[in-house]
Amino acid sequence: MNNSVKTKKSLGQHFLNANWVLSYIINSAEIQPNDTVVEIGPGRGKLTKELSRLAGLVKCIELDQNLLDDLNDKFPESSNVQVIYGDARSIDISSIVNSVNYKLVANLPYYAAMPIIMRFVELHNPPKSIVVMVQDEVARNLTALPGKLSIPAVILQNFGEISYIKRIPPSVFKPSPKVFSAIIKIALFESPQIGKDNQPMFFNLIKKGFSSKRKKLYNNITKAFDIEKTLFLDMLVASNIDIDSRPESLTFDNWRNLYLSMKNIGY
Repeated sequence: MNNSVKTKKSLGQHFLNANWVLSYIINSAEIQPNDTVVEIGPGRGKLTKELSRLAGLVKCIELDQNLLDDLNDKFPESSNVQVIYGDARSIDISSIVNSVNYKLVANLPYYAAMPIIMRFVELHNPPKSIVVMVQDEVARNLTALPGKLSIPAVILQNFGEISYIKRIPPSVFKPSPKVFSAIIKIALFESPQIGKDNQPMFFNLIKKGFSSKRKKLYNNITKAFDIEKTLFLDMLVASNIDIDSRPESLTFDNWRNLYLSMKNIGY
């Protein structure tokens, strides 16, 4: 492998250089011999190599043409690794995964982490599980408890259960980033809690509810949807939500119940 290939800041490249971190990723992903694994941004192939030893098939999506050439040298067509050129934010993922069951495992570039995660969870054929390394701040945001919840955290809970696995120091990467990273796992449900047809309205409710975190949910929603205030109070009671609640304090069940109450009366 040609380790002289220079990193590209524009692609947010930080190459993993510690075996103990690989172990956390591999163990969390629970790779089995018959698994198909999709890896985003394989880089120099350190994680790819470990995945190929355990999985039946590894499909790597790499955007850097120089790294792509290196990967093709290391993993020839006769191996169980397929190297695919493309940007995971825009490539036709469905044509890559077809209808097979698969797992997503990746050390994601910080700038593209959330768009990539959301693309995969919203697919018609989403992965069974997602184990990815992201910026630690993002990881803590996505796994926060009620009281500190955010829009992305609530939306992702529609698709699966999110776990914070391990905080990772900058020193395990080359070059070292300026911030800590973290491994998270998303165990996806067999189907989303709110189905695809209703997701735009449900996600819009969440976004409107968070439109001003300093204000109470009551104020944000009645203003955004022009709901008669006594009617909305009844909805809050029916959804088991306190009138003084702020958006970050609601559980996913609170949001779902509120959405269903609003949908029932035509909002």
